[in-house]
Amino acid sequence: MIIYPGSSMNAKLVADEITYWSVLIYYNNKKNKVISSKTTVNSESELSEKEKIIYNKLKDWRADKAREAQLPAYIIFHNTHLMSIARHKPCTLDDLENVNGIEKRKVEKFGIEILEVLENA
Repeated sequence: MIIYPGSSMNAKLVADEITYWSVLIYYNNKKNKVISSKTTVNSESELSEKEKIIYNKLKDWRADKAREAQLPAYIIFHNTHLMSIARHKPCTLDDLENVNGIEKRKVEKFGIEILEVLENA
């Protein structure tokens, strides 16, 4: 189970007539930060060393997805999209959707996986 930044979880085993787990997840509402087109990253040279590492992990993930779908990698995401994701490191699906050029359908299809890549980078 992934617990995203800004959220917490409380779990306990309840022993009653039927024993079961009770899980309560708390989500803190964050203001959506709108990432404007002025912050689009156009070149890998604009990235910090840490951002380049994240960018390369995102490219590896994209290559795997493209291979599975038998599509060119740029159909999954353009390099500029991956660079912008690496720069802004979105923490939520809403944050990811606010990265310039990222469509809602791509967030719905790949968002959780992208957040996992970012979390493990």
